[in-house]
Amino acid sequence: MLSSSSQKISLSIAKKILLGFEHHYQNIKSASIEAKRCFEEKEWEKIENDSKLRLNFYDEQVDVFCKNLSSELKKQTLYGAKAEFNETQKMDKFNSDFWKNTKHVYIELITAHKQPELAETFYNSVFCRIFSRSFYNNQYIFTKPCVSLNYIDMDEPVIDSYFVDDGQLKETLTSVLNNYKFRCKFGNLDQDIERLQEQLIKQMPRLHSEVFELQFISTPFIRGKCAYIVGKIVTQLHPDVPVLIALLNDENKGLYVDSLLTDIGSISIIFSFSRSYFFITTDYPSAIVEYLKELLPGKTRAVLYSAIGLHKQGKTLLYRHFLKYSKITSEKLIIAPGIKGMVMSVFTFPMYPYVFKVINDQFAPPKMGTKEMVKDRYYFVKNHVRIGRLADTWEFSNVAFPLKDIDDALLKELEKKASSNIEIENDLLIIKHMYIENKMTPLNMYLETANKKQQNHIINDYGKAIDELINSNIFPGDMLTKNFGVTRQNRVVFYDYDEITLMSTPIFKKIPKAKTYEQEMASEPWYYVGQNDVFPEEFKYFMLPNPYMKEVFNKKYKKLLDADYWVSIQEKIKQNGVMDYYPYGSEKRMCEIYKDN
Repeated sequence: MLSSSSQKISLSIAKKILLGFEHHYQNIKSASIEAKRCFEEKEWEKIENDSKLRLNFYDEQVDVFCKNLSSELKKQTLYGAKAEFNETQKMDKFNSDFWKNTKHVYIELITAHKQPELAETFYNSVFCRIFSRSFYNNQYIFTKPCVSLNYIDMDEPVIDSYFVDDGQLKETLTSVLNNYKFRCKFGNLDQDIERLQEQLIKQMPRLHSEVFELQFISTPFIRGKCAYIVGKIVTQLHPDVPVLIALLNDENKGLYVDSLLTDIGSISIIFSFSRSYFFITTDYPSAIVEYLKELLPGKTRAVLYSAIGLHKQGKTLLYRHFLKYSKITSEKLIIAPGIKGMVMSVFTFPMYPYVFKVINDQFAPPKMGTKEMVKDRYYFVKNHVRIGRLADTWEFSNVAFPLKDIDDALLKELEKKASSNIEIENDLLIIKHMYIENKMTPLNMYLETANKKQQNHIINDYGKAIDELINSNIFPGDMLTKNFGVTRQNRVVFYDYDEITLMSTPIFKKIPKAKTYEQEMASEPWYYVGQNDVFPEEFKYFMLPNPYMKEVFNKKYKKLLDADYWVSIQEKIKQNGVMDYYPYGSEKRMCEIYKDN
């Protein structure tokens, strides 16, 4: 049993950790409030920069907090043994009873908290920065949640409800838009309301004769140049229908409604793991996530927490899901289907919705580079504006896999290709550094089994994906089909980042005409090829496997085989910046629907 003085220290430490979390969450909220202001003031560059800065909030604040806490722990006598630290701030001596008690005290402190799940994750981060891996278990950290999210006493609801009776839709929609209190004026609110009403009835004709309820999350979802209002339509006789209103703030038009969506597929794409995170302002993120989960049942809570800017919580839930899955499954971890990568080793459970990616010690020719270079590329993607064509990743350190779960071929592969990144500790395989990513069907494998109609759609989306990437200032580098995946929504997403770079890096050139027969027949280029030289004409030799697929691609995207087109994109980005992308398609934009009016 702890002495009374140790219990006081334990309480003090628990309170300090909670205060550290609350300081962090206040910074998150402040960033979201600022994002709404930037949307209102059209400060687009600042929103983009703040999005990048927010990605590092968590680790930076945990690091600062741990340095201060470590200094304090050095001064304290914990149950008869003074805490001592080595150069990495890991405790050499560990007082088990003290830290068990600290966790229990912390649970009491967060039981009535507004963000208990995030507070648990913050505690885990602090503990794991200070102690070695051998203490990462449920006695000392929250490998399982300890506080229920179902009974949080909310000071104010996160949902606004609007009852719509006969003839009241116009007034209700006006109230919906005005209740978000944007400090910028609608260019033509009456017109927006008329179009919203018309589109709502057009997409759901039965509402014309029904009494129904509109529910909307009380905070707008800010991302880039767009603000989204998200909710659902509730009726007595039919299932609930999700609804999303997209708002833009234009220099000339002012604030206006750009799109109304009521189909789950389109709304799901807006919340895709391949898009940048939203800013939202709330004290109750768990309530927001649960509401979104009802609207988008195909999304995991890990993806939804990440989508609303709480990427660390998404990572926590993902890891907990992995621990639970590994305990109940009889599957073995295997090498992921598809062509093996030259830079990464990829593995998965056959039925698991995610893959694990480990950087190899040596890269197979012709790939060149270092582990740090690959890490930098993944970090670069995390910080870039993702427009729906770059897969999100979660980065992990020191992940333990039971050896019994690992297929022999996979273990041999990791020992051969990534030996410096793994350790075997008793009955566990420890991977020191890896990424987890949503599982997709590799594009090359999808094309092998797809029928003609599916091939037509996905080949065109492959061309569209490349075109959108380069217009968003991303040069994918290696554009082989094996480096792209197909999502559940039949969208093509890029996921191999070891050669990715900005569009300003490559030098796009046409292949010079051969002057002699020997030059024309040479197996190697007879012309000079610089380190950054790229010849788009060569893409046709490796992008698709057969003449039919090449023909489908060429009908719409032959321009991607022309160096002049790539150079024109470079010039456009240099002069005008990155073009705007809207995740709901031009055919669903109000300006397109009503352009002839």
